[in-house]
Order: sequence, then C-alpha cells, then structure tokens
Amino acid sequence: MNKETAYKIIRYFADGLIPSRYRQQVMAWLIDDADKEAKDEALKRVWDETDDVMNADAMSQSVLRNQALRSHYGHQERARQIRLKLLKYAAVIFLPIALCLGTWLMASNQMASQAMLTECHVENGQTKVLRLSDGTQVRLNAGSSLFYPQRFNRFFSRRDVYLDGEAHFDVAKNSSQPFIVHVGNLKVKVLGTHFNVKAYPADELVTTTLEQGKVKVYEDKIAMTLLPDEQAVYNRISGKMTKRSVDSGKYNQWMNGKLLFDQTPLKVIIADLQRRYNVSIKATPAVDLSQQFTMAFRADEGIDDVMKVLTKISGNLDYIHQQHTITLNVKKGGHKAGNM
Repeated sequence: MNKETAYKIIRYFADGLIPSRYRQQVMAWLIDDADKEAKDEALKRVWDETDDVMNADAMSQSVLRNQALRSHYGHQERARQIRLKLLKYAAVIFLPIALCLGTWLMASNQMASQAMLTECHVENGQTKVLRLSDGTQVRLNAGSSLFYPQRFNRFFSRRDVYLDGEAHFDVAKNSSQPFIVHVGNLKVKVLGTHFNVKAYPADELVTTTLEQGKVKVYEDKIAMTLLPDEQAVYNRISGKMTKRSVDSGKYNQWMNGKLLFDQTPLKVIIADLQRRYNVSIKATPAVDLSQQFTMAFRADEGIDDVMKVLTKISGNLDYIHQQHTITLNVKKGGHKAGNM
C-alpha cells in the first residue's frame, strides 16, 4: 500500500468518515504488521494536522477503558501493536481507542473476519456453485457448508474461508493475499490453484487432493506441501498426516454427478449415499462397517441401483427400502465379509 492511501484511510477514520460497518476492518488493519512504514508516517501526518487536543477527562476515560479491556483479555494472545516511534502523544490520545477495540478484535483469532461471514449451506441431494468476491469459484457437495466474507478485505494479509463438508476450489490467483481454507485445526494455503477438500464433521479422515498448482496443508505441529496428483490425508483422531500419489481426477467426479469408491469403508459409503440421495441408511449391528468396497456409479443411477450392486458384490448383505429409509442387514446364514 502506498503512503497516500494509508494517509487517506487514517484521516477519514480520525474524522469519523469511515462507515460504521467498515470501522472494525480499519481497526484490524491498524494493528496488523502489514504496511508499518506507511501507517507510521500517515499517523504522524494526521497528528501534525490535528489542532484539537483531547481534554484531560476524555483522555483519562480513554486510557481507563483501554486498561480495563486489556485486563479482561489478559489471558488472550496479545495483539500486535503499531510501532509509534514518531508519535509522542498519539499513543495516549488517538490510539487507545483503536487499541481498545483492536485488542478485543484480534484476541479471538481473526474475529473481524468471522463477525462478517456469510454461510452457504447445501442440503442433502444437492450441489451448488458459488463465486466469491475475488473471483474464486467453489462447488459445494451435498450436506456441506462454507463460511466466507461477502467481500474479501484488501487490507487483510490473506483470504480466509471455513469449510464443513466437501468442496472443490478454483482459486483466483493473488500472490499478495493467500487463500486459506480452514477445516477445524487444519488449514490449506494456496495462491491460485485447483483442489478438492473432503472434511465432513463426522469424518475421521480429512483429504486434500491437488489437481493444479501447489498447496500447503498444515496445522499447529505438522505441515505438508502438495504437488499435482498428490493427496494429503489427515487423521483427526491421531493427529497424523500422510501423503500419497493419486489420480486427482477421480476425486472431483462428484461434480459430474458420479460416485466413485476406491477401497472405501462401508461406514464412509453409507454417509456419502445419505448425503447424495437424501435418504436415511441404517445398518443393523451384525453389519461390518469396516469392510471396504470399490465401486463406480453414473449420475443417472439411483439409490436402489447402488444398493443392489453393493449387496451383490458383498455376498452377504441385503437391504430393505421403505420410503426414505433403507435398512442394511446381513442375510440369514451370512457372515461378516472382508474387503471387496
């Protein structure tokens, strides 16, 4: 950011000309590490232009408010403060107000962006294409939710979205503002690329599959870089992450209405079928949910087509379909099957 732009933002902020809906974003920008030199010079320039001096009572109240809020959030991570080497009095008069809200704002892991997030939820049996304000295209699978800002703030150092479920991302390139997909503690960082993330809340495994470009998949203690046709598999229970080579094209076939299962546990298959066909599938206790299957289905095949194939290749399973409920059970005289 150039110095003149920084000056205009701070000047308008000091004069109360920034609309209330944008003031939190300016607060966050003020205490962010980015554009330090431009902000310092702009703050000094605004201070030099300011003729009015805050009276002692107002100054005292501002300082007390700032101290009280700092005490309240004393156990939170300290917000990064603007360096004020050239500002002798601005720290006392002008910045306590910004820091007061800024400390609260930054103490809760990017509260500024979260407070203005929009949710897009896709019901079971449906998919949806969403275009974000930066041009990124997101296709959401059934039963998925994406939380995102209506407009990415150019003053923030990155673009953050939050996913529950499965989505395919075609990210608009912006080297100065990386795109971050949050999946619980796990994050996927990209500049501009095509990739698929599957991370439904009930899933034990979170998979990130890269088609083009380069992404970084990471959490607090581990990190992994993916190249095209590589997949990161993160185990939510163990906290471990592995990488493997795959045919990435297989993992986005859901966008064309197809279903592909490759040595997939029955438990995961059932969850996928429930979302895809918007039905309830119940397995009796005798059914081994850990057995694995490899199957493929076209977009025009219905739930009964899928269940007939599943029970046939299993050799020991049967099902009953009544209205919107399917009961999966072991055939009489059958036994638990192994991998298929």
